[in-house]
Amino acid sequence: MTKLRTDHLTRILRQHPRAGSTELCARLNGINRATLTRALKTLGDAVIIGGESRRTRYALRRPLRGNAAPIPLYRIDEHGQGREIGQLSLTYPEGCLLSFQETFPWPLDRGMSDGWFEGLPYALADMRPQGFLGRNFAHARALDLGVSDNPDDWPDDDVVHVLATTGYDQPGDLILGEMAYRRFLDYRRTGEGRFLAESAVEASYLQSAEYAMRHGDAGSSAGGEFPKFTASRRLNGKKVDVIVKFSGADESPAVRRWSDLLVCEHLASLTMPRKLQVPSADSAIYQYGGRTFLQVVRFDRHGDFGRSPVCTLGSLNAALTGTAGGNWPKTVRMLQAAGWLSETDTGALIWWFGKLIGNTDMHDANLAFRPGLALAPAYDMLPMAYAPMRGGELPNREFSPDLPLPAEVPIWTQAAEAAVYFWNLCAEDTRISADFRRVCDDNGRNMAALLSRTQ
Repeated sequence: MTKLRTDHLTRILRQHPRAGSTELCARLNGINRATLTRALKTLGDAVIIGGESRRTRYALRRPLRGNAAPIPLYRIDEHGQGREIGQLSLTYPEGCLLSFQETFPWPLDRGMSDGWFEGLPYALADMRPQGFLGRNFAHARALDLGVSDNPDDWPDDDVVHVLATTGYDQPGDLILGEMAYRRFLDYRRTGEGRFLAESAVEASYLQSAEYAMRHGDAGSSAGGEFPKFTASRRLNGKKVDVIVKFSGADESPAVRRWSDLLVCEHLASLTMPRKLQVPSADSAIYQYGGRTFLQVVRFDRHGDFGRSPVCTLGSLNAALTGTAGGNWPKTVRMLQAAGWLSETDTGALIWWFGKLIGNTDMHDANLAFRPGLALAPAYDMLPMAYAPMRGGELPNREFSPDLPLPAEVPIWTQAAEAAVYFWNLCAEDTRISADFRRVCDDNGRNMAALLSRTQ
């Protein structure tokens, strides 16, 4: 085959990724398969091959910042031991091939099961730096990494570069790239000295909060998001990894309300297992230096260095149904209809509980699954309808819970009983301001009356 035809093949592969041999032969003016095979061999490692037999497809390798080598993907087990489970190769013009070295624990459609993904593998989507912690990271490291200081602006290549360079402590059990894995090994080697003793928690949390606010996104609370930091500590003699949300340190009405909501989130986490038999993330409230801290134990971390897989509804939804947004019951029904999910009632139960306690922030990243699409412990459940507005003004909201359709009455009733319990807990908790306790008391009475009328 002439050089011109080799260039022609390269152009076709760029324009039509994941094409099979029949399609490529047709697009190359009807050449036979033997000629195609020789041309593909001429391109060598520049061609990526995925799938077997009649499902074999070809794509052109796309380098990442000048490096075309496949990127190893590692998994860390519950005992902190790692192993390579696949290799990621970027393809032209976008997307990738993940060459699996063992069974993948998440649902895969036909193309994904051969390793082809139109973007990044969806299990990596939740690893991308995001939210308050992601913005803090980007502000601190953007110049060194050659990326925007706003992680929301990063294309897939930037995400891969950041993860493969620094992403050793992302959500879940995966680490992408040898450099990031070496950082994990360094963390294991030196990590014991980083675990906070119980006696050091107060000073460390106050210092971490000051640092986060000084170097981070000071407008997070005004934008409806708690500032936060992460820590590894000893708790009751065991090492745990935690995410810590915190309030401001002054006595303004807005800061007082954010403090109230942190306590409410803790009480919601207590309510769900007690009244709904739904596991929730372990949490605790600390009040130091005028700030309220909500400590949430990470359920994807185990022992000193162990990890387990987790994937949010948002990542699953986008990859498996091709949609985004919508309420949780609708989304889980779509996953069930597509054959990916067998049980939907628990997701609907959590969603209704959230609706009945005024949670207006139940987006797809706030519901997570473990392999087998079993629901992970619930988290981020609080009455965000009462969060201060951007100017610091407190909303004056009338509590008007949604009513169920006839088919939803049994689940709604369970959630409503739990909501009454939650509002009463909040009304009695002296860590919550007197003004908001009165709101909670009123909501509990109204919710109980509504429940009685509905029954």
